[in-house]
Amino acid sequence: MFGSTVKNMTLFCLILFCISCSSEPPIPKPKTYLRLDTPQPSYLQFSQKQVPFSFEYPDYGQIEWLKSNSAENKWFNIVFDKYGFEANVSYMPLKKKSDLAYMVNDCYTFLDRHKKFSSGIIEQEYSDKEADVYGTTFAIKGTDVVSPYQFYLTDSSKHFIRLALHCQSLPNNDSLSAFIKRIETDLNHMIGTLRWND
Repeated sequence: MFGSTVKNMTLFCLILFCISCSSEPPIPKPKTYLRLDTPQPSYLQFSQKQVPFSFEYPDYGQIEWLKSNSAENKWFNIVFDKYGFEANVSYMPLKKKSDLAYMVNDCYTFLDRHKKFSSGIIEQEYSDKEADVYGTTFAIKGTDVVSPYQFYLTDSSKHFIRLALHCQSLPNNDSLSAFIKRIETDLNHMIGTLRWND
């Protein structure tokens, strides 16, 4: 009886082994991320006496003024705590003709720091002749990019604004892509609504 049980167990294990074997190699499951909800925001008007411009920004952002080493240069953040990002905004007046070229060059120098982490940069010119607003946007692609979106805006004679979006934690832009897309859309709305106050 004991020998019969051993035979049965051996046969059962052999059948189980044959069923579980497959000639096809196992395929790993792809990485997945949680579905991130990014509802359409309302927009608030930014218009303050500290700076000579106005724009609209999303209601999930908070304006945070920073100390500046100059009475004319102004720095502030738009903090997007809901999504773990902040946009660093700096305003500099153009005092002489060479200032514009210097500041645009400075933007590209700053952009170069992100190239080693980037898989590509999508550069797009912006022009609104009616509002006298011109500039360039930079969508910086790559999983480990800390600053996935930047732009500068100017009227080419008096004003210059630079913005850089930053992740507040270690970036994994694959998992944060829905947040980045939402904020990028809303920063583009900011660009489209920017107006000089003079």
